[in-house]
Amino acid sequence: MTEFALVAPILLLLLFSVLEGSFTLFTVATARFATGEAARQLSEDGNSAQADQNALAVIRKTALVTTSLGTVNHVDIYRLNQASNGVLTVDLAHFNSYKIDGTAIGSPTWPPTSRDITNGQMDFLGVTIYYQYNWKTGFFSAAGQSLKLNNGVYIRLEPQLY
Repeated sequence: MTEFALVAPILLLLLFSVLEGSFTLFTVATARFATGEAARQLSEDGNSAQADQNALAVIRKTALVTTSLGTVNHVDIYRLNQASNGVLTVDLAHFNSYKIDGTAIGSPTWPPTSRDITNGQMDFLGVTIYYQYNWKTGFFSAAGQSLKLNNGVYIRLEPQLY
């Protein structure tokens, strides 16, 4: 019995670590999937007036939102400027931030209808999801707050006419 009393805490630590690590990896992978799908939806919608809301609807359908593993804090949709060397930088003058329910945070400065979808001149677009992982086992939650993470994807808008 003494041996079990010495080994049990180590076994429980390993068990909870593997379990919590699996949940964390699932949440991160789901966030990557959700961000990529939202970016693809925005690229496909181009300058449709409902493009941003359609992208948020795509995110709401993923396991990042439908499970209790993660909580989406907000989603940013923004224009990217391409330098002559190909480097993409965020254009802070064209930036929209939303809650996951579709409510704008502040005033959107890049309405979907103003996006350039002209063949050969399409805008680059970025989507970033800010979310937090909620500890499940309780074992690690004593160590601190929720794990705050984000994931971003850059994509070029699709031309609507060829």
